Amino acid sequence: MTQFRLHPVERAFELAKTGIYRSRSEISRAMEKDGYTMADVNQLEGTSLTRQLNGLCREAQSRLTKTAA
Repeated sequence: MTQFRLHPVERAFELAKTGIYRSRSEISRAMEKDGYTMADVNQLEGTSLTRQLNGLCREAQSRLTKTAA
Protein backbone atom coordinates (compact mmCIF):
# COMPACT_ATOMS: atom_id res chain seq x y z
CA MET A 1 0.00 0.00 0.00
CA THR A 2 1.37 3.41 -0.99
CA GLN A 3 1.22 6.05 1.72
CA PHE A 4 0.23 9.54 0.61
CA ARG A 5 2.63 12.28 1.63
CA LEU A 6 2.07 16.00 1.22
CA HIS A 7 4.31 18.08 -1.03
CA PRO A 8 7.15 19.48 1.13
CA VAL A 9 6.05 23.10 0.80
CA GLU A 10 2.44 22.22 1.62
CA ARG A 11 3.59 20.23 4.67
CA ALA A 12 5.79 23.11 5.83
CA PHE A 13 2.83 25.52 5.74
CA GLU A 14 0.72 22.98 7.61
CA LEU A 15 3.37 22.67 10.33
CA ALA A 16 3.86 26.44 10.56
CA LYS A 17 0.17 26.91 11.34
CA THR A 18 0.29 24.53 14.33
CA GLY A 19 2.08 27.00 16.60
CA ILE A 20 4.55 24.31 17.67
CA TYR A 21 7.49 25.64 15.62
CA ARG A 22 9.21 29.02 15.91
CA SER A 23 10.90 29.14 12.51
CA ARG A 24 11.44 27.62 9.10
CA SER A 25 14.60 25.92 10.37
CA GLU A 26 12.65 24.14 13.13
CA ILE A 27 10.09 23.04 10.55
CA SER A 28 12.89 21.72 8.32
CA ARG A 29 14.33 19.64 11.16
CA ALA A 30 10.89 18.23 12.00
CA MET A 31 10.30 17.30 8.37
CA GLU A 32 13.65 15.48 8.20
CA LYS A 33 12.65 13.48 11.29
CA ASP A 34 9.34 12.66 9.56
CA GLY A 35 11.21 11.15 6.63
CA TYR A 36 11.39 14.00 4.13
CA THR A 37 14.65 13.99 2.21
CA MET A 38 17.22 16.79 2.15
CA ALA A 39 16.09 17.54 -1.41
CA ASP A 40 12.54 17.96 -0.09
CA VAL A 41 13.62 20.18 2.79
CA ASN A 42 15.90 22.27 0.57
CA GLN A 43 12.79 23.45 -1.27
CA LEU A 44 12.07 25.63 1.78
CA GLU A 45 15.31 27.63 1.53
CA GLY A 46 14.16 30.69 -0.44
CA THR A 47 14.02 34.13 1.19
CA SER A 48 10.36 34.69 0.40
CA LEU A 49 9.26 31.26 1.56
CA THR A 50 11.33 31.56 4.75
CA ARG A 51 9.71 34.92 5.48
CA GLN A 52 6.23 33.48 4.92
CA LEU A 53 6.84 30.42 7.10
CA ASN A 54 8.43 32.45 9.90
CA GLY A 55 5.47 34.85 9.82
CA LEU A 56 2.98 32.00 10.02
CA CYS A 57 4.90 30.50 12.94
CA ARG A 58 4.75 33.82 14.82
CA GLU A 59 1.03 34.26 14.11
CA ALA A 60 0.21 30.72 15.22
CA GLN A 61 2.25 31.05 18.40
CA SER A 62 0.57 34.37 19.14
CA ARG A 63 -2.86 32.74 18.78
CA LEU A 64 -1.84 29.94 21.13
CA THR A 65 -0.55 32.42 23.69
CA LYS A 66 -3.79 34.43 23.59
CA THR A 67 -5.89 31.25 23.88
CA ALA A 68 -3.87 30.05 26.88
CA ALA A 69 -4.19 33.38 28.70
